[in-house]
Amino acid sequence: MKITEPRSDQSEAGFSLLELVLVVAIMTIVLAAVFNGIDQVTKRSQVEQTKVDLTQAGREFVDEFERDVHQAGYPNCRMVATAGAAANCPADGTIPTAPSNLPVITNYLVATGLVSVSNTQVVIEGDVDGSGTVSQVWYRLVDQAGNYPPTGNCPCKIQRAQIAKTAASDATWPLPDLALTAYSLELENVVNSGQSTTAGVYSGGLTIAGTTAWGQSNTAYYAAVSAFKDFPVFQAYDQQGLIVALPQDLNNSTTLNCSPSSITCIKTIRLTINLLANGLTGVDLKTNVRPVTTLVGDARLVNN
Repeated sequence: MKITEPRSDQSEAGFSLLELVLVVAIMTIVLAAVFNGIDQVTKRSQVEQTKVDLTQAGREFVDEFERDVHQAGYPNCRMVATAGAAANCPADGTIPTAPSNLPVITNYLVATGLVSVSNTQVVIEGDVDGSGTVSQVWYRLVDQAGNYPPTGNCPCKIQRAQIAKTAASDATWPLPDLALTAYSLELENVVNSGQSTTAGVYSGGLTIAGTTAWGQSNTAYYAAVSAFKDFPVFQAYDQQGLIVALPQDLNNSTTLNCSPSSITCIKTIRLTINLLANGLTGVDLKTNVRPVTTLVGDARLVNN
């Protein structure tokens, strides 16, 4: 006779359907929270990286500008004039017709310092790279189509061009304007292009091309504060820190290069850049807003 042991129903018990549904629901909620967190972190990381890239590009450009302006006016006339012949070195910024010397400004051995300053362009002369050769350097703002003066839309670009002042060119001052085709450095995504009208009042900034993801114009949204697009790229200050009216040109101005005792001469050039992230690669994926950043650099004319 075969004896079978009784089996307990409890030993074969498993998860009920309700328990499985509850477990799946809980896991779904947990995983959804985890993936949502990862998605938010990824989006914020992209935005922060965009801001870092904007800041780094702008900072490098500002640093280059400050280095160039610090060298403006070096070497000056007093460094190359005949010893003891004061008449060979008149006040900087003049164009004498000395019988035995080239005019100071056209002399390729002499850096005249500031050549011209406006809200959209600065032109200087100096040995900016330590090579012993005087160069004429342009910094200018061009519109989205590359036009100067800028008349179209922004985001705009600031371009830097450098041309050596040589013996072959010393009779044709100022040097040929090759800045539009011979620039060596460029900063993109600049959206301020205005000018000063009165103290603390700015206007004339170009429109910002395109629209937001919800159909509002970029000009209306990103330039809600007028100074964002209307603030000047370049400004000039005298010895007392007072703003100097621009434009100023060496041919018709007495405030560009003066004696050290003058307090009305331009002593500092300020570069202000408001940068707006690229509309295709720099948009915040959560808010659909393009990050912005502002950088300011003050460069003092140490040889002026």
